[in-house]
Amino acid sequence: MRSWSEVGKHVLQEYLLGEAFVWRLPGGADCALTFDDGPNVEHTPRVLDLLHGHGVQATFFVIGEAAAAAPALLRRIVAEGHAVGSHTYSHRDIPTLTRQELWQELSSCRELIKDLSGVDTRLVRPPRGRITAAALVRMKRWGYRLIHWSKTYSDYLRDGREPLLRRIHSRGLEPCDIALFHDNNEYTVEALAQMLPEWSQRGRSFARLQ
Repeated sequence: MRSWSEVGKHVLQEYLLGEAFVWRLPGGADCALTFDDGPNVEHTPRVLDLLHGHGVQATFFVIGEAAAAAPALLRRIVAEGHAVGSHTYSHRDIPTLTRQELWQELSSCRELIKDLSGVDTRLVRPPRGRITAAALVRMKRWGYRLIHWSKTYSDYLRDGREPLLRRIHSRGLEPCDIALFHDNNEYTVEALAQMLPEWSQRGRSFARLQ
């Protein structure tokens, strides 16, 4: 049974906002792995190595300030076939922003990604998943596509590899799921090293978001 949060996201995607809001892939057998809060000079390369080793493409929602500090890493993400999106420029909570501040956070990050990597992305992941109706309407009007998620495993807790693996196994990963991870966390890297081959054995396939 879906939670009220999931019902709300379903209504937004299916009936109100269409392509401007996505929390699950619309159909087929693929899942999507997404990573927030990078690029991180210590852990993102390890995530990229794992993804490359298993032939998996993912989507990285980068913070503008972090990308500006690691431009070569952003370019590596793109060069290896992954999608990139905005996680805003400075990771400020969207509900706290004025209209002008929201525009600045989104446009500054988008322009930076384009300048550094050549990719003009309209994908946005709101920091901490927090959003308002007014911000959704504005982002749709400005041509952005907000990407939420259907599975999160709370890797932000940084409470160890085994607790994270238990949550991943408990919550599962099914076709059409968009899974949220963070590429600034050593435990996420360790858990993915185990889960990527497990998911492959279970027939899971992965698509990058567009």
